[in-house]
Amino acid sequence: MPSKIRHALIALSLGLFFTTNTYARIKLITLPVREHVEIQLENENTTIIEEERIVPLRKGTNEIDFSWHNTSIKPDTIVFRVLPSDDANASLKANVLSVSYPPNESALTWTVSASAHGSARVRITYAIERLDRSYHYIARANTDETLMDLQQYVKVNNQSGEAFLNADINTGSGRAIRLPMGLDESQEFLNQQFKAIPIDKTYTVNAATLGYRDRAQDKLKVLMHYNIHNDAKHNLGQQSLAAGKVRIYQRDSNGTRVFIGEDWGKFIAREDSGQLFVGEARDIVVKRTIESKKRQRINGNLYNINAIVKYEIENFKDKPLNLIIEESIPLLRDEVFSSRRPRMAVQVIEWQIGKQNSFSSEPLKKQSDSQTIAYQVTLPARTGQSKVLKLEKKLHILIKNEW
Repeated sequence: MPSKIRHALIALSLGLFFTTNTYARIKLITLPVREHVEIQLENENTTIIEEERIVPLRKGTNEIDFSWHNTSIKPDTIVFRVLPSDDANASLKANVLSVSYPPNESALTWTVSASAHGSARVRITYAIERLDRSYHYIARANTDETLMDLQQYVKVNNQSGEAFLNADINTGSGRAIRLPMGLDESQEFLNQQFKAIPIDKTYTVNAATLGYRDRAQDKLKVLMHYNIHNDAKHNLGQQSLAAGKVRIYQRDSNGTRVFIGEDWGKFIAREDSGQLFVGEARDIVVKRTIESKKRQRINGNLYNINAIVKYEIENFKDKPLNLIIEESIPLLRDEVFSSRRPRMAVQVIEWQIGKQNSFSSEPLKKQSDSQTIAYQVTLPARTGQSKVLKLEKKLHILIKNEW
């Protein structure tokens, strides 16, 4: 067959193929522009889009086309609903009969029945990827660090392949923010602000997790935290607080705002609490030593170990404060039984508080568990330029059935 004729037949065949396909798509009702769109960011793992459009329908069966070329819409999450008619179209009743997916296309077709000619308001809901949010905070504590103002900012980054102009962004705060979200665009806004949140400032030592300031002199690091309670009593509790970076400031005695630190705030659910790290206290000295360790043979190679940990504490501040002392039982066990190989993490350590314990209060329930015991100690203020009262506390732990 001559090449010119062969090429002409191929061109004719392709033309018929594309004409047929194009005609099939032209018969469909193409969705008009959005009347309203809402970006729902309440769920930390999924972004939901809800858009409303007014679609012209003819009496009988209608085929409505919806496509998402080059966008990150999740096809299996798309939902189409016909909303109740307004007064102008009260006689129009529309129902979705079926949905079909054309092969090899980022598109679908809804079959919708209409009782009369007219327009229907429809809502299309779907999940979309690569439209992400992140949170950060500005915290401002007062001079005596008892109250804090908190501002929450949200940054929305749109890499989804779809533009959402004049979208209402809902973060779960109870109000929507109207912002345009163009292609490959980021927007940041103040989402919420909270005033006069009561905070508790705590001082904590833990040889296992927080470490030593000076290991040669057995001096522990003393870390400071602001504790936040997400409940109504503390002027919060309306919703969870998302995780995010927190920049922390404090008012000094002159009323100047001073930057004191930055921390990554963890997610805080309603009625729960969290903490922000605000630095290391240099004017509190805590020295930790193993005062004694005695082995008591039970049977053969089975022993009980009596261990006494001594804490010597000095507060050089001119005001009293509460210090939380946390002791890791696995660390203590390895320190007093160093002749043996370290116990595997999955193994259970049997232990109890011994009779020579000098902590007068009960262990702190929230910080204590099978691996850790914690106590709170009240430290008196320094009474003069150099007069500091040194407190001494002893923790007696009986570690049982070691071999």
